[in-house]
Amino acid sequence: MKPLTSKQLQRVEKRKKKLAAYLEVAKLNDKDREAEAVMHQNRKDFECSNADNNTLAEVPQEEHSRKRLKKNNETTAVSGDRTMHERDKYVCDLPAESSEPRFDAELVLSNQNNFPPGFSDHAMRGKSGKIQLSGEEYAQLKRQLQERKKHLKYIPRFRLKGMGNCASLTVKEEERTPLFLSDVQHLLMYSMLGHHSPYQPSRWCQLEKYNHVSHRVVLLIEGLSLYDFQAHESQFPAITDIFKDRVEVITPPVYNGSLVEELAAVPLTGTQKHRLLNQFESLEVAMKHKEDLFKVMRAIFPVTDSSWTSHRAARPASDHYSRTQLLLSAAQLIEENYPLPLKGELRARYTDFVLTKDLYHEVTHSSPMFGLDCEMCRTTSGELEVTRVSIVNEQLEVVYETLVKPYNRITDYLTRFSGITKELLANVEVRLEDVQKDIRALLPPDAILVGQSLNFDLVALKMMHPYVIDTSVIYNITGDRFRKTKLVLLAQKFLGEEIQKDKHGHCSVEDSSTCMKLTQLKLANNVEYGDAILAGRRVALGVQRQVQPTSTQQEVATSLFSHVTKLDKSAAIVGCKEVIDKYSDYMSETMFSISENTESSNKHVQCIVTPDELVVSQTCNIAREHSFTLAHVQVEKAKSDDKTEVIGQVNSWCKLVWEHMAYKGLCVILFSGQKGGANGACFIAVKRPPLPSQA
Repeated sequence: MKPLTSKQLQRVEKRKKKLAAYLEVAKLNDKDREAEAVMHQNRKDFECSNADNNTLAEVPQEEHSRKRLKKNNETTAVSGDRTMHERDKYVCDLPAESSEPRFDAELVLSNQNNFPPGFSDHAMRGKSGKIQLSGEEYAQLKRQLQERKKHLKYIPRFRLKGMGNCASLTVKEEERTPLFLSDVQHLLMYSMLGHHSPYQPSRWCQLEKYNHVSHRVVLLIEGLSLYDFQAHESQFPAITDIFKDRVEVITPPVYNGSLVEELAAVPLTGTQKHRLLNQFESLEVAMKHKEDLFKVMRAIFPVTDSSWTSHRAARPASDHYSRTQLLLSAAQLIEENYPLPLKGELRARYTDFVLTKDLYHEVTHSSPMFGLDCEMCRTTSGELEVTRVSIVNEQLEVVYETLVKPYNRITDYLTRFSGITKELLANVEVRLEDVQKDIRALLPPDAILVGQSLNFDLVALKMMHPYVIDTSVIYNITGDRFRKTKLVLLAQKFLGEEIQKDKHGHCSVEDSSTCMKLTQLKLANNVEYGDAILAGRRVALGVQRQVQPTSTQQEVATSLFSHVTKLDKSAAIVGCKEVIDKYSDYMSETMFSISENTESSNKHVQCIVTPDELVVSQTCNIAREHSFTLAHVQVEKAKSDDKTEVIGQVNSWCKLVWEHMAYKGLCVILFSGQKGGANGACFIAVKRPPLPSQA
């Protein structure tokens, strides 16, 4: 045989050292003393054989051992208390002629409960601990996983996010921020139209695979509130077991509104289309501004019912439409981070804020507008604090202006932006509380505040106001709602003016006057003026009319039910005669039919008149026949505080509706809330079909 090369000799020496190290470990292990002696003798004989023969025949065996042994020569320092894994590994390294038992699979399969059903008898674990299967078993498991993946691919999924998590009933009451009924309506529209819906529920929830929702059922319980659910939660097992997503909702009864009015199906007639097109020049804009603003505001701010003064003055001649069309809605105020006296997290954030008035009047087309702007400096608190306040009226006259001295020491005057210097504030004694008192005395109860990103100014003033026109919202030249345009650019583009040119800083009077002029310019044109998004929709609508001259005959979606009929699908309303009459006031007679049975109708919207106690049973009979079903039930008011019977009935209704729904159906249970009392509650769930292994 050929003699070993130098490299081969070095490898043999290293292997001998490693073998010696393992022998030392074996000697130190008392628990394996008996096995150690046999192993040591076998190893000794094996080494002697290598020394005598000095051939290459042993090199493959040495190579095999090398892969199983540690490469570090310092292994000799290992203590004798080895783990079971080390002992098993050492046993595996024994030569073939060893009398010790070899590697046993039972040591690895110590916990057979972790194997999938049907695979525990022949399954093995590899070095990494993962399950190893034979060919047939692997193919079977792979097929099951593929079927499961294919099954889940078409199941809609609903989850809360953003404001939905803030409104969840899992959040403490003092930290909870409720949703609006319009948010629930946006979810229902999105489940039918998806991205073609004019409103998206993205601010509070996400519905994945909306196009696979089989049908939608809404059970509206009029007479119960969030308080009824929380006080008797244990008596609602159907809701607690099925509906994991539960949120608090500000519902119309809380602010003396109408549930039917906000959920009614109102497809536009030809006359209505013509009137709205003349007024707004766009049906999309008409939809956006048709809701009654102060009804929602009553649930947030102390607004008195002053309907008798709503038309006391004519609309200003310079306004081509009502200035209330430009007001931010309650949802927009929240999205734009305006301070609001809502409960929950927002209330905790604005505990030391004050209202601009103790009592407000409903805003009208003749309500006065005031331009507001503040200048701020940075203080030791780390926040921006107000140092100058300016207010102008519609005639651009300065009605209020003052410098303000913060309580905290100023660390940065931000003179380049604010124009404030140390010398200007040297003799100022006006504090924030003085400014708040002056503004409260100055503004009328229906005043409209106008400004650029006015939320920052109100936060600096630590004040809250319900009626706001934000020029950064009503003007949009980027085509993206989340990208705001600076005031200096808006003034240059639309007013042809150069502002903020003073090297000594901005002027709050100049900024507030510019915001007022921009708002008046928009009122003198139309709602779409200066808004790239709305203007783009108008152009698209014009092109569509040229390409499809008969499109004006199509029903335009302006409500929940008209969205269903727009897709050539059917809807149903089930309720007592009083409820159905209210809904019928908001429908075109050509779109719905009223009956007292569940027979199918050729109308798009089927209205079924039935007593309240039979509403749910009738709903269960027709739920799968329609794309959208609304069951409106009026529960009887309990004569005493004991509502056990009513709650038990409602719980059985919820369970019955869920059992009669088809798989992949979206179910919404809505408690209406109480007039002037507790808010409503909403429970949402998608009925998921069983997995193939569970079927």
